[in-house]
Amino acid sequence: MVDDNPIQLSLLRHLFQRHGHLTIEARNGAEALIVLATEFPDVVVSDCVMPLLDGYQFCRLVKDDRATRHLPVLLLTAQGAGLARFWAKTCGADRFLVKGRDLDHVVEVAAALAAQSDKPRAAHAVPKLAQDNFGVEAIQHRLASALEQRLLETALRDSIARLYTAEHDTARLIQGFVEILQELVLPGALMVNYLGEDGVWCRGVHGSSVSEEDRLDLEKALQEQSCFHLSAGCQWHPASDDDERRRSLRDPTLRIYQATTPGYPVLGALGFITERRSADEFERLFEIAAEELGRLLSLEDSRLRLYHQAIRDPLTGLFNRKHILDMLAMELDQCGRFKQGLAIMLVDLDHFKAVNDRYGHPVGDQVLSVMAQRMSFGLRKVDQLGRIGGEEFLIYCPQTDMEGARAMAERLREDVILDSVPGLPAGDRVTLSIGLASWNGPEDSIEQLMSRSDKALYLAKAQGRNRVVG
Repeated sequence: MVDDNPIQLSLLRHLFQRHGHLTIEARNGAEALIVLATEFPDVVVSDCVMPLLDGYQFCRLVKDDRATRHLPVLLLTAQGAGLARFWAKTCGADRFLVKGRDLDHVVEVAAALAAQSDKPRAAHAVPKLAQDNFGVEAIQHRLASALEQRLLETALRDSIARLYTAEHDTARLIQGFVEILQELVLPGALMVNYLGEDGVWCRGVHGSSVSEEDRLDLEKALQEQSCFHLSAGCQWHPASDDDERRRSLRDPTLRIYQATTPGYPVLGALGFITERRSADEFERLFEIAAEELGRLLSLEDSRLRLYHQAIRDPLTGLFNRKHILDMLAMELDQCGRFKQGLAIMLVDLDHFKAVNDRYGHPVGDQVLSVMAQRMSFGLRKVDQLGRIGGEEFLIYCPQTDMEGARAMAERLREDVILDSVPGLPAGDRVTLSIGLASWNGPEDSIEQLMSRSDKALYLAKAQGRNRVVG
C-alpha cells in the first residue's frame, strides 16, 4: 500500500488485515520502488497524489521495468474527474478507483487483481532503480526514460496506423510494416507471416550478418509457434549494406510474437533475430508492434471480406451483376485505347425452372453452384464470368473475335454436360444456351453489346436450346 496520508494508510491496513491479507506500506512512490527491490507483493494499491513521486509516475516506472511490469497496480484517488482516469489508463494501471466511504470494494478489487495475475517476476530480475541505488537523479533519469519510451510507443503506433490510411494492398501494408520495424532489429533479421485468402505467405528482411541457415531457423520457429505452415519459402530481401547492417551479432536471440487482436482470429505473427540486449531493451516496442500488426491484419481481412461481399454472388462465388458489368465497362475502355477486340457470351441454364419445380430450390441452388464452377474451369485466365440474375451468366473474353468466342462457347457447352450434376438423376444433364456478340468499336456502347447478345440468346432458346448463336 502506497499513500502519504497516515490516516488513510492506517484505514487500509486494518481493512486488508481484517480480510486476512498481509500488508507492506510505503509513504510515496519513491519509497515504494525501494520496497519492490526486495519484496514480491501480489498487488500494489497506490494513491495518486503524493510528494516526490506520485502514483502515476510510480505506476509508469513499475510497468516500464521488465522485473515488475506484470505486477498488478490499483490506483486510488479522491479526484473522480475524467483527466485523472485518463492518466491512470495511460500510465498502465490495471484498475482505477475513486475513494469513497465503502473501502471494502478496494479490498475486493485488489484481491481480484491478485487472483487474475499469473505472471510472476522474471527469475533473477532486479528492478532498474535498484541497480541505480534509488538516488533522486536515478529516479529523474528513469522518469525521463519512461517519457521517451511513451513517445517512442506513440510514434510506432502512429507510423503503423498511417500505413492503413495510405495503402489498401496487403502486400504493401506488410512491406511498410517491415520497413518501419527493421530499424529496431537490424543487423539481424525480421520476418512477418500472414494468413490471407490465398493461404499463408511471409516477407522478411535481413542483414548480411545473418546466414541462410539462421533465416531457415527463424522460418521454422515462426511456423512452429504460430501454427501457420507456409506453402512456399519466405520472400527474403537483404537490407542496405551500410556499416550498421554489416555488423556481426555478438549475442543473438530469436523471438516470436503472435499478431493478435482481441475478439479476432490470429492472422499473422512476427519473428526476428537480433542482439539479446536490443530484444530486452525494445521488448515493449516489439509487443506493441505485434499488437498493431494484429490490428492491421484484422482491418485488412475485414476490408477484404466486405469487398468480396460487395462484388461476389453469395451462392456461386462468381462476380455479381454490378461488378461484372463495371469490369466490362473498364475492359471496353481499354479496348478503345489499345484498338483491341472483345466478345461476350450470355449464358442461360436450360429448363432450370423445371429443376426447381421438380426437385426443390436446395437442389436448384446446388445445380447453379456446380454449373458455375464448371464454367469457371472451362475459361481462360483472362476471361471473366459473373452471375447477372437467376440462371443467367455473363462472360467476357478480351482480345477475342467472334470466331474465337464461338469456338470457346461450343467447347464450354460440350464440357459442362460430360458429367451428371449432384442432386439430379444420373441420366439428367443440364445444358447451356449461349448468345454471342462482339464489340464493334468505340461507337458501340455496352448497352448495345448486351442487347445483341441477349437477342442471340433468345434465338438460341427459340431454336431448341443447348446451342450457341451469334
